[in-house]
Amino acid sequence: NIAIIDSGVIVENTTIKALLAKLDKETFVLDLKQPVQPISIEGYKYTLTDDHTLEVEVAKSQGLNQVFSALTEQGNTVLSMRNKANRLEELFVGLLEQGRGE
Repeated sequence: NIAIIDSGVIVENTTIKALLAKLDKETFVLDLKQPVQPISIEGYKYTLTDDHTLEVEVAKSQGLNQVFSALTEQGNTVLSMRNKANRLEELFVGLLEQGRGE
């Protein structure tokens, strides 16, 4: 079990699995083989961090297939993929911001 405490108040007390299930989006870092060709990935937020790196925000309801299809159709090859941040850390920060009305 895990508990998240904000200003002395327990805001969440559950299992890690149940806590991670609350995440509604995740950011993936994609390393591309060649410099990024002009891209368009409809319905996704994305950022080019350099010539070979793309960060894509993916909602739980979306999945990654459409991202890979769009990149492939546009001449981009993905060499590797990883999570941008620790998912538990993302959720922790989100819960605290939500509790403070930010």
